[in-house]
Amino acid sequence: MKKHLKDSILNGKIKLNNMNKKELLETIVKQQDKYVDLLWYARSSPTHINIKGVKENKERIETLYPNEVKGLQEHGDWNHGFNSGMVAALRYILTMDELGKEVADEEFPMLDS
Repeated sequence: MKKHLKDSILNGKIKLNNMNKKELLETIVKQQDKYVDLLWYARSSPTHINIKGVKENKERIETLYPNEVKGLQEHGDWNHGFNSGMVAALRYILTMDELGKEVADEEFPMLDS
């Protein structure tokens, strides 16, 4: 982004979208949920399949995110790293909004799921 455009946005001269804060946070939470699901999926193992709910949850994630699951299966390390980064970044934003920058900085990168 060019500096003059970034400055105009930061100074409130330009509004980039018509979302209110509630809609913005709901969108961020939805994305965070997606990437937490994908992290869980990548961390699950065939030895977990007999644990109650694991099979159903894996199937749910495979149905919701077929392209992302395929990416994990084909390029697991890269995709898992990307998904981990998304979780960390989205949680940083949500924590900063809820608890402030200082707490967000202390918690970053939080990847517990």
